[in-house]
Amino acid sequence: MKDSIGESLHQLMHHYRHQLREAAVMSGISIPVSHIRSLKCINNIENCNAKDIADKLSLDKSQITRVLKELVSSGYVEKVRSPNNHRSQLLSLTNSGSKLLAKITMLDKAAAESMTQNLTDQQIEDFIRISEIMVSNLDQSPSYNLQD
Repeated sequence: MKDSIGESLHQLMHHYRHQLREAAVMSGISIPVSHIRSLKCINNIENCNAKDIADKLSLDKSQITRVLKELVSSGYVEKVRSPNNHRSQLLSLTNSGSKLLAKITMLDKAAAESMTQNLTDQQIEDFIRISEIMVSNLDQSPSYNLQD
């Protein structure tokens, strides 16, 4: 049973991402997943900065810096110097960034509806709880180096 968990998770993520990507392309949205996840962080984290996004997404700050540079140049995000720390810049969505995120949110909801259509509310709650436990377990596990 435990042997199939990884494969089941891989298939679920593959199908979910594929459906989102297809829906995004059909809606005229052509930005990478890392950019979408960064937009969501900026929208959801009060006084958000690049470090907050890197921490939330478990990505290297230099990766996030590149993503933010593209989002700023595309007109989806703006940077403002933090009044509390002049070395830090606060991030916010522009009007077009908010509109893009609203479209993405609609696509997310449609994918979630499709994915959970034959599940009860209790099954969905259980899945979320179990997934959170699994993520926490992985975060606490040591990395294994299988090279000899």
